[in-house]
Amino acid sequence: MSGCIGVFFVLVLLGLVSRGCADSSGSGGSSDTGTRSAPSCPDRIAAELPDGDGAELVQAFRTKNKQITLCRTSAGSLYYYGEFSDGREKGIAMEAETTSDGYEARNGEYRYVIHGSAVTVYESGRRIGREQLAPEPSPS
Repeated sequence: MSGCIGVFFVLVLLGLVSRGCADSSGSGGSSDTGTRSAPSCPDRIAAELPDGDGAELVQAFRTKNKQITLCRTSAGSLYYYGEFSDGREKGIAMEAETTSDGYEARNGEYRYVIHGSAVTVYESGRRIGREQLAPEPSPS
C-alpha cells in the first residue's frame, strides 16, 4: 500500500511541476499581468512630432474626408495630427491637451475641439466647422 501512495505523490508532484513550467513559458494565458504597451503612433506621423520617436497612439478618428490622430510622445506631450484622408496636402501636428470631455488643439487663430463624436473648428473664437467623427483603429 505504501508503494501506491508513493506513486500517487510522485504523479501529483510531476503535475504541479509541469503546470508551473507551462505558466512560466507564457502559454498559460492567465499568467498575463496586463502589462501590454499601447500601440505605436504610425511612423510617418511620429516623424512629424518633436521627440516623436517611440510615441504611442492615443486615439484616431476619421471624418468624411479627414483623419485625426492623437499621439503621446515618450516625454508625455500630446499631439493632434490632422490631415486630408486622400493625402492631397501634408498634415499638420499641433500640441494638444486632454480636456474634461475630449481633446483640444490650437494652431494660431484656429482651435480644434474633439467632444463626443464630433470635432468643431473655431477661427478667432468663431465656429467655422463641425464634422462627425468615426473611430479609426489603425491609421495608416
